[in-house]
Amino acid sequence: MKKAVAFISSTESEDSIKLLFLFEGDLGRKLKEMGYEIVDASVDAMAFADEVKERGIDEILLVAVKSRGREPGFYLYKPQKIRADNYTLAKLATATLTGYLDVDALLEGLPAFAPELLDKITVLECEPPCGDWERAILEALGEVK
Repeated sequence: MKKAVAFISSTESEDSIKLLFLFEGDLGRKLKEMGYEIVDASVDAMAFADEVKERGIDEILLVAVKSRGREPGFYLYKPQKIRADNYTLAKLATATLTGYLDVDALLEGLPAFAPELLDKITVLECEPPCGDWERAILEALGEVK
């Protein structure tokens, strides 16, 4: 089973920008050594779906920063499946196709291009300010010893 850690890095917040440096640095190297693929999900839903399919990835931890007014910290969840007609799916995909780099835009856009991917994704989301990303990711992956 091929596993990956995907991340969304955007200019929305300093914590989000840090993700790029974490995954291109020591944390990315460590995860690769542990057998995980690293996927930059800072793209539209269609490009993300193509990348995941091309690599044959079976399981994805999607890492993102999102301010929702919660207590600061890390939140782990499975994305909800969206059941809608084609018109609604096209509307939901608009944000991701216009370049909006956001976990909600990506997850809402996926059903239009690859609805089966939602079953493969678990989201690790940080409500800023973010703390120890490495520990949170390793815990989410079940890799903490």
